[in-house]
Parts: sequence; C-alpha cells; structure tokens
Amino acid sequence: MADTSYHRLLAEFRKRDNYAVVFRSALEDVAGKVDFSHVESCVAFGTGSGEREIEFARRLLPNLRSFTAVEPDPKSVMALRTGVLDGRLPGVATSVHEASIESWRGVDSRFDAVLLINVLGHVTANDRTALFQKLMTRYLNDAGRVVICDNITSVPSGYPQLMKQLGTPLHDYDEIEEEMLAAGFRVVFKQDLEVRRDLSDPSDDIIKFFKLLTGRVESEVRAAIDDVYSRPNMHVSMRKLAIFTKYTQLGLLTQ
Repeated sequence: MADTSYHRLLAEFRKRDNYAVVFRSALEDVAGKVDFSHVESCVAFGTGSGEREIEFARRLLPNLRSFTAVEPDPKSVMALRTGVLDGRLPGVATSVHEASIESWRGVDSRFDAVLLINVLGHVTANDRTALFQKLMTRYLNDAGRVVICDNITSVPSGYPQLMKQLGTPLHDYDEIEEEMLAAGFRVVFKQDLEVRRDLSDPSDDIIKFFKLLTGRVESEVRAAIDDVYSRPNMHVSMRKLAIFTKYTQLGLLTQ
C-alpha cells in the first residue's frame, strides 16, 4: 500500500518551493540582530519532521541544552524519535510529545524559547488566544522569546488562495501579531520572506497532500490548482518571520 502519511506527503510538497533556502538566509539576518545566547531550553510546536526548527536551533541557539518537540502526526513523531533530533542536535537532551497545540498540557519546567514555525495559520483564533496566554503565564521564562513564521495572506499568492478555494482558509500573520501584542508580548524583530512555490502540473502526491489537508476529493483539488496557478504571480508567496519577547510585571522589556 502506498504511503499516504502527512509526513511523506509534506516532504513531497516541500520539493515544490525554495523555502528552505529563503529561511536559511533569514536566519543569518536574525543572527546579527537578536541575541539568543541566554536560551538553554526550547519547545517547538507543530514541527512535522522538524527541519526548520532544528536548523533554527543549530544556527541561533548556541547554548541550547534541551529541546522539546510537540507534533500530532504519528509518523512525524516516529521520525523525530528515531534519530532525527539526536543526530542533528548533538549534546542536547531531546524529547518528543505526540500532541496538538490544543491538547498539550506542558511540562513542569518553563522554557527560554518557543518556536511556532508554519503552524499558527491552521489554528483557530480561540485556540491561539489560549496558547498565547499559556506562553505568557506558564510556558515561558521571564526573558523568554517566541519565534513565529507564517503566511501573509493579505498579499495574493498561490498557496493561501488555493487553501481558501478549497474551503480551508489560512489565518494571516497580522492577525497573529495583534493577538500576541494583546497577550502582552512585544515584537523585537520582523522580516518578510519571499518564497517561490510552483504547484502547477501537480503530481499525484501533491493532490493527495491537499486532499489530506482539506478533505476535498481529487477532482476538486485538481480543478482548484489549475485555476489558481493559471493566474499571474501566484508562484510568489510571502511570509513573515517575527520574534517576540515577554514584558516583566513592571511592563519593561526583558533583554
């Protein structure tokens, strides 16, 4: 039987864009502007197979001692547990929890950093609000940092348009930032990422990926891809990479 797991299909989807290169370049910009030297513990939500999160940790968290991944997809969790984390984060204690953002209950200790990379656009506003309150009151140390990377859907582009046409619209980064500010966080860094993604002439795996994401049938997925990617400029997608920090109880920014 063919492997139709989210873990494998996501890997096929990622072959259609240059996001890995763009993200890696953005990390070099972050390295010169934001200090993460105090970060010894980190939790990452919705990691999938963890490539971006591991890359972030390796490049920007030189003093990392513990890394926790929270991911609901069983095959992605299996991949993380069978050497992916240990092999790429030597000397770092790692743990993987099979859970969603909504269901995870946390651990006894707080974290110095939280990674939310390519995950919040799929989370409802109510669940995001609950998460941000937990980040502020339970999950993060006083000097904690939150890293968010998500789609700018206000700029017309293929992937957000496709998800909207298939009945599963993504939330825009600006909504997420407003909610973070309302929870008491402050932005310390923001950068736009311009990603090129071509889903025209989709393979069977690309069709299966969007069937899995949206619950739509093959003919609907194919028709939507043909429609969206026949329009001009749909191959350019914008994302925002942002870093937030907590206020102290006195309302002062903790560096």
